[in-house]
Amino acid sequence: MLGGRRARVIAIALFVVVAVASALGYRHFYPPTRFDPESLTAYYTALRKPASSAVDDAAVRAAAAAATDYIRRANDHTGQFQYTVNSDPTVPVKRDYSILRHQGTVYSLGMVDDMFPDPNNVEVMRRAIGFMRDCCYVRDVAGREMIAIDEPDFIARGELGYYKLGGAGLGLLALTALERKSTGAVPYDEMREVSRFGEYLQTRSGAFYSLYSKSSQKRMALEKSLYYPGEMAMGWIALFELYPEDRAPFDSALSALAYLASTRARSGEAPADHWALLATARLFRAAEKANIEIPKEALINHALQICHTILEEARQPQPIQEMEGSLAPMGAVTPTATRLEGMLAALTFLPPEHPIVPHVHAAIDRGIDFLVRAQVKEGAYAGGLPMSISRLPNDGNPKTIKFNARATEIRIDYVQHSLSAMVQYLARNRSSFH
Repeated sequence: MLGGRRARVIAIALFVVVAVASALGYRHFYPPTRFDPESLTAYYTALRKPASSAVDDAAVRAAAAAATDYIRRANDHTGQFQYTVNSDPTVPVKRDYSILRHQGTVYSLGMVDDMFPDPNNVEVMRRAIGFMRDCCYVRDVAGREMIAIDEPDFIARGELGYYKLGGAGLGLLALTALERKSTGAVPYDEMREVSRFGEYLQTRSGAFYSLYSKSSQKRMALEKSLYYPGEMAMGWIALFELYPEDRAPFDSALSALAYLASTRARSGEAPADHWALLATARLFRAAEKANIEIPKEALINHALQICHTILEEARQPQPIQEMEGSLAPMGAVTPTATRLEGMLAALTFLPPEHPIVPHVHAAIDRGIDFLVRAQVKEGAYAGGLPMSISRLPNDGNPKTIKFNARATEIRIDYVQHSLSAMVQYLARNRSSFH
């Protein structure tokens, strides 16, 4: 709590702003080119602490177990996942795939196995990594000893003309997840060559090129993707955790996260970048274990920016009651899950006395309850998570019709992100899968 008359005046003024326009974020009253953490502290000091009720651990454990079972069932003998289904058999399903979401699913299974060890999890991880190696590895890119990870060649999209930074980041995260579970399953040189492709796309400032063009053989699209930098940083830290004698991946990750923190502080705004929060939490743990100095204040301020963005977006009203608890518009499941992942990670390093923390806790409890309610409970797709918790009343509007067709869609990343959030929630509550 800030002391002094000036602090009280600021708090009262900010409370009035909130009362007049509850959806306003800090960007509306901060200087337009600078993030001011003191103003954010005052903003949350002025707000009433929200009521919060933790979700029953048994319900979350059951939901996580069901999601894990769905993912294992969705993995075939080649290691490929059944990417998209629709619980409404009248809705046609477009054939699609994303190796990045494939990789993220391997990462989630590793998280589950940390809490609930099961050889079946590791076997699926092995098959999935085998699929990635067979379909998607591209070696000696740009004449260097590097591995880029391409999209599967059975998917015809414009994206196939590029190798993505995110493929390297999540690929490295998936490889390290398997190696943690089965020592010797992934050679160090293989992981290092994937890591090197990320280094090749990083600039001296810490920024990244998002893509490498196959046709021009050049790096391109500087800062195109929101999530790629955090994904790459996460993969690097995971590699450093396995091989702490090699400091380079840690330094690259720190450079990436420091760049994001500084540029977003200068702009005064930060998007809902859950991967940056996940990577920052892992960076804090790795730095503490290795006794490495990091710019904690700048990284914490960056996390505060992101959490504030998530909380402000979650204040928007939902069109129907069943969608309440979602942290994103229209009862969207996956954006809710990713925001939960990010905020749960942030709680591991945010100062517990900061006034934003009770609001983060309350949003997490509501969001987890929402995910548990959204999960498919029975039938062939039991354990799956749909695009939205509910369809909208059919008013004949083409947009409504299109939304309702996709609302019952289940994609592997919808399940993966929800599972990751549930596991983190159980870990926060010091629970287990027993």
